[in-house]
Amino acid sequence: MTEWETFWYIGLMAFIVYLLVLLIYYLIQERLLFVATTLQIRHRFQLASPFEEVYLDLEDGGKIHALHIHSEESYGLILYFHGNTGNMNKWSLVAEELTTYGFDVLVVDYRGFGKSYGRRTEKTLFSDAQIIYDYALTFVPENRLVVYGRSLGSGLAVKVASDNNPWKLVLETPYYHLPEVAFYHFPFIPVKWLLRFHFRSDRYIKSVTCPIAIFHGTKDKVVPYRSGLRLYESIGGDPKHMMVTIPRGKHSDLGSFALFREKMKEFLLKGL
Repeated sequence: MTEWETFWYIGLMAFIVYLLVLLIYYLIQERLLFVATTLQIRHRFQLASPFEEVYLDLEDGGKIHALHIHSEESYGLILYFHGNTGNMNKWSLVAEELTTYGFDVLVVDYRGFGKSYGRRTEKTLFSDAQIIYDYALTFVPENRLVVYGRSLGSGLAVKVASDNNPWKLVLETPYYHLPEVAFYHFPFIPVKWLLRFHFRSDRYIKSVTCPIAIFHGTKDKVVPYRSGLRLYESIGGDPKHMMVTIPRGKHSDLGSFALFREKMKEFLLKGL
């Protein structure tokens, strides 16, 4: 084999391996994006606050499971869209912390998480978000409904807020859009063409009419700080919005910072 033939052969093998990597990424991308674990129907949650379990049947045969957690005195209700890992067993505890601000919390598991099930697509997730939003309105009017999105859930929160008129929108560690985060973790893959979920918060946020608060840590290695900042800059200039930068804050520890709790309380209670 000549030197040129060897070079050509190595290049061909490298190209085939790269194509295989792209194929594997395309096939397993949902597992990377939605790191879900299920719960048995008989599972019982342990919370300090009173709560009810909620089950909503879907037209396609799926089911949404949520928890309605009550605060001692309620100024309104927070509709909470959680991150991409675990299930309600974890996120109910995180959501319960928000009751300390004087709000009830409705936290929902996505399809494939916890006790929720059904075929998961971007379209069905957006539809489910609207269904749980409508359910929240059976307890409070829109002028007392806060939509809250954390990490992956920020994309759902922005979309449902853009289609409705909630009182406020809170985004914790949000992204500009999902392909940007995917490219951050896999810069060698053309994620723009392979990704089936895009969650274009950068587009939807322009239709949100309520005050928006964005919280992001500078040491976030999951959703880089610049992604959240870029999202804020796309709506910057309006004094009703706020960007709270948490120095040294990471992806999952913002609640441990006094600045986070102070600004969250300030934003949630403003106007009461």
